[in-house]
Amino acid sequence: MSYKIGQQVRPNLHRRLTGDPIQTALGEPCTHWYVLKVAALQEFVVQEWLKSEPGVLDAWLPTEKAWRNQAQGRRRRIPYRKKIAPGYVFVCVDHQIAWDVLRHQSNGKVLGVVGRDGRPMPVPEDQMRAMKRLPKTIQKIYAEQEAASAIVPGMKARIKDDSGVMAGWVVDVSEVNRGIAKVLVPLFGGRSADLDATCLEKHSQMGRDT
Repeated sequence: MSYKIGQQVRPNLHRRLTGDPIQTALGEPCTHWYVLKVAALQEFVVQEWLKSEPGVLDAWLPTEKAWRNQAQGRRRRIPYRKKIAPGYVFVCVDHQIAWDVLRHQSNGKVLGVVGRDGRPMPVPEDQMRAMKRLPKTIQKIYAEQEAASAIVPGMKARIKDDSGVMAGWVVDVSEVNRGIAKVLVPLFGGRSADLDATCLEKHSQMGRDT
């Protein structure tokens, strides 16, 4: 039996959360990822609950490492898991989900599932792979932004190894404006060039200039 999102049915406490195995059109076993809509501040609770359920292979909540000040005692920054997509939990299953049972057993924590025309829609595998890379991508962006903010006029900087033909060169930073650094390249008496500040890193004076 199939259900539409929001369809009202009489809960059956004896039915299980998952039913028949999921199969491809050729009858081969496969898995599906779904995106659940979850009540505010209940994402971690739903994630842990689903991980313990038979037929559920994974429950994933995209997070990133962040910092906040401790509320009591000595004021210091402590790490925590910051939710990237508040209100959503991704669930991977190899059995069909009974959506009415899911909502009933969650005690109001699961509000629904992302779908189309009232029917739950699995997330394509390529999109899930991209989503799984998102936390690392965000951390890399933050790290680059932090490194770029350390680039100031008057300092020597090294062009990062993955930044094209000038990779590895040491340059003098003459100006930094909105993430763009004006540098003096050691060619032809010090040619000026504009570079994204994220392409630069602080150069140790102990190193050897190019």
